[in-house]
Amino acid sequence: MNNYNIKFTRHSKKRMKLYNITEDVVKRIVDTYEAQETDDGKIIYIGPVNSFAYPIKIICKVANDEIIVISCYPLKRRN
Repeated sequence: MNNYNIKFTRHSKKRMKLYNITEDVVKRIVDTYEAQETDDGKIIYIGPVNSFAYPIKIICKVANDEIIVISCYPLKRRN
């Protein structure tokens, strides 16, 4: 997706702070990796980050050319 804004929910900001995930990391994963759509309409991005032992999972919704990050965290297992 090229022309979009990323917004972060309060929950996602708390998770990002807890796991030391920056907004730049989230943006890079969204820009780089393929999205998976769930049955309930959420979008999931999963991508590795050098400073983490596990890939980062980002759960989003898309509305009006905006990506709303609902949650993000390192996966404890590989998908």
